[in-house]
Amino acid sequence: MSKELKKMPEDELKKEIREFLETRKILVLCTASKEGIPRASPMDFYIDKESDEFNIFITPAPGSKTKNMEENPNISIGIYTPMDTGKIQGCQITASGEDRMVWITEGDLFDRLQKIALGKRKRFLKIIPEKIELLDYSFIKNKYAALQTLNLK
Repeated sequence: MSKELKKMPEDELKKEIREFLETRKILVLCTASKEGIPRASPMDFYIDKESDEFNIFITPAPGSKTKNMEENPNISIGIYTPMDTGKIQGCQITASGEDRMVWITEGDLFDRLQKIALGKRKRFLKIIPEKIELLDYSFIKNKYAALQTLNLK
């Protein structure tokens, strides 16, 4: 009889998520218009390494994705490990509602982000996740399910 794979303890999962996010630089931001027409946009992202939170910071240019977020503030973010590594790893982040998307245009946080951004930015969009799903098949060797979920509501 095989043992069922289990949920990872939350503190261990948070450590795994933090390590995953800190070692990646590109995400795919998925938005949809008010009519439901989807758009997937690859872009660079930043995290605040001085914070224990899992907020994602991006700098979307005005256009379809920004308009979509204004009309339909439900987004999904995908971050993946390149396939040439031989690993199947990915992170899915969900944020729903205007209160989970905050524009940062000044202040200490803006200044810290400006120092790590590629080039000078006029503003950053802070995305506050409500759910993070981390998929990593190497978790199985420690008897954990490959897909782990952290709810942050």
